[in-house]
Amino acid sequence: MSKNFFSTDQTSAAHPTDIFSVVTTKDYVITATGDSTIRFFDALNTGHALAHEIKTPHRTGIHHLSASPDADLVAAVGFDGSISLWSLLDGKEHSVISSPEKTFWAVVFSPDGAFLAATGIDGNVTVWDVRGDDPVACGYLETKGTPGLCIDYSNDGRYIATGHENGGLYIFDTETARLSFSLPGHTKSVRAVAFSPLSKLLAAAGDSNVVTVYSVKSSEMVFNLAGHSQWIMSLDWNFEGEYIVTGSFDKTLKVWSVEQTECVATQADSDGAIWAVKWTKTSGTSLPQGFVSVGSDKTVRWYREATGG
Repeated sequence: MSKNFFSTDQTSAAHPTDIFSVVTTKDYVITATGDSTIRFFDALNTGHALAHEIKTPHRTGIHHLSASPDADLVAAVGFDGSISLWSLLDGKEHSVISSPEKTFWAVVFSPDGAFLAATGIDGNVTVWDVRGDDPVACGYLETKGTPGLCIDYSNDGRYIATGHENGGLYIFDTETARLSFSLPGHTKSVRAVAFSPLSKLLAAAGDSNVVTVYSVKSSEMVFNLAGHSQWIMSLDWNFEGEYIVTGSFDKTLKVWSVEQTECVATQADSDGAIWAVKWTKTSGTSLPQGFVSVGSDKTVRWYREATGG
């Protein structure tokens, strides 16, 4: 069974350089690129006007973003290896995390917004308490030392997953601060990991061009999703956990049915590699579900599911 999604809007030249990251909140679609700025686009109204922007100290650009679930903070990771945190209430800098010994790469907030976790070039994970004025390191999770490219927190707060340059894929237990599973199946770089909304499944993808879905409880591989012809750079579950959307270096977006374990929609509107894709926050609203994508063509694209009628 196929699903129909259509492009509702696109913001061309949203940034002057490749758009490497996108996150969504109820009010905004937030983007970041090599131009060192974070831009906030109206998520609710047609046209998706630029609401405001933040000029960050990451002079060589930003490649990863994460927004806290309560939408109070956004974290940005620069190519300089540091992390900056910004208030979404007034756009002011909250704090900066940097270390001469560490180069950070990917970040994620805990589901309650109290903690920020990051992995980086050494492959290990650092966790900070961000409830105060300054982040306080409160956890350290060790891997086998290969660079970490992606990270996610489970929605129940129990697990952190990381994907690595050498194909390593790990699940950590946040209660014991220990490695729970080292997952098999990837011999090439893992560039995207995401827990399902109920925290029962973990999806991972990267240079193998395949999405692999695992059971968090048993660590067993449940199914694969194959169809992209080049690296998968990003993936995200919809709110109900029924679908996964992926963005690829092959310039396409694909929507996959978890129940059917097959592709149910393909979008090929991009003029370049797709670096990041996220479902929009439509749960609890009258809007149909949809997603946004960004990439090397410097454009933000909005998609929405076609409803009956």
